[in-house]
Amino acid sequence: MSFGKNDQKEISIRFSGAGGMGVILASIILGRAAIDDGKNSIQTQSYGAEQRGTKVKSDILISEYNEPNFPLFDTVDILMAFSQDAFNHFYPKTRKNTIILINTDLVEFKQENNNLFRIPASSIAEELNNPKIMNIIMLGSLLKITNIVSKESLIKAIKTSVPKKYENVNIEGFNKGYNIEF
Repeated sequence: MSFGKNDQKEISIRFSGAGGMGVILASIILGRAAIDDGKNSIQTQSYGAEQRGTKVKSDILISEYNEPNFPLFDTVDILMAFSQDAFNHFYPKTRKNTIILINTDLVEFKQENNNLFRIPASSIAEELNNPKIMNIIMLGSLLKITNIVSKESLIKAIKTSVPKKYENVNIEGFNKGYNIEF
């Protein structure tokens, strides 16, 4: 097994945003895809009592080990930031080599960084007339950048995780995110 462009045996990913952005769903979909690829995944989540609008994070560990560690991370290999507040909170806890994906429609970050990927996820979701698929667009870009799981497994996980009537728009959003040129 391999993690595509990365030789690590374990990869830690933090999805972060505000309640209602699909942060937790995105991490669950990625975990399902990893399991379908024969890897192990463990996911944790944390959000404020309000659930909508408050900071949300979901950490996931994808591992090739049979008994991976429980995912309690100070720093992560990959940070996905869907909102400015979450980015401001979690960015200081990144390392120099952390891969960072930001939704540029909601996160402003002026510094240049070779490991920073800017995705206009909210704009793409609006073009598809469904702002709720921003998280899936971000997943598509994550896969393009890292090859952390197979494309087939991720599409299968999306199909089993979203309501049937939203399946096509989610797959279209995934493909739009995947096809962004970096």
